[in-house]
Amino acid sequence: MIRRTILMYHRIADDPEDPYSLCVSPDRFDAQLWTIREAAEIVDFDCLAAGLAGKPRAHRAPSRERRTRSQVALTFDDGYADNLLSALPVVEALGVPITVYVTTGSLGSPEGYWWDRLALLLHGHQEVDVDVEIAGQRLCISLRGEEAASTALVGLHTRLRLRSVAEIEATLTTIAAQLSVPMPEPERARVMTRDELRTLAASPLVTIGAHTVDHVLLAGRPLVEQIEAMAGSKTELEALIGRPVRHFAYPFGDGEAFDSVSVKAARQCGFETACTTLAGRVTRLNDPLRLPRRMVHDWNSDEMAALLWKWRAS
Repeated sequence: MIRRTILMYHRIADDPEDPYSLCVSPDRFDAQLWTIREAAEIVDFDCLAAGLAGKPRAHRAPSRERRTRSQVALTFDDGYADNLLSALPVVEALGVPITVYVTTGSLGSPEGYWWDRLALLLHGHQEVDVDVEIAGQRLCISLRGEEAASTALVGLHTRLRLRSVAEIEATLTTIAAQLSVPMPEPERARVMTRDELRTLAASPLVTIGAHTVDHVLLAGRPLVEQIEAMAGSKTELEALIGRPVRHFAYPFGDGEAFDSVSVKAARQCGFETACTTLAGRVTRLNDPLRLPRRMVHDWNSDEMAALLWKWRAS
């Protein structure tokens, strides 16, 4: 039996402002890949999907796969520019494949993602309070004290991710107005442009997957809305890169982020696989449209090796 694990990255960057712990430094990323290669065969997502379906493999990686009986697939969520600028040079130097799930509505936008703008808005302001209304509930957000901004960020992110894009943007506009600051642009957390996406997709080591149009939380939304969010992303990506997009990742991806309607929508959109952010080992018993993943943080080689060993047994 082959033990399979899907790893999830977001950003490869040395970013001192990393409130969500999404960044792995380029040096750490390089070291992690060396460690992963020693423990497992790193495969692309088509290969992983074929193995789960019991289909013959398109190629046979040789002795390492037979020795370890372990496969790892590397995935990236959202489509940050550093996936091209920092991650791609490392994976090309080592010759390992990756899959990048792209949110098409943010491509080329200087505004980036709302959660990055929210973090920039809240940090750097002290001894003030902000009043916002979310889903009919009025909240007084305190930014008083050293840890206040971090606490406020967690609370607001938890509430806002449940809302529509329009509601999220209205809340951020309210916060910016009350702080008397312009809406920030997260330059360090920049999203790829369409040209950069084409450059990334041109690498034979890169598989592009869909991640909806606007990174909206899908659970609870009507089937037609979920299909629209998924299919719109798939269609635009296929037009941009000139080849089929067969793989998908649910935005946020936890147990509250998608539901059975989401799985039905992914199936109707023609996706072969869909990834969650739920932790677990990947086996042939998994629904290919509910695949678990392991989040990777800025770990050193020893930490990475220990976790790989732990994940193989759990």
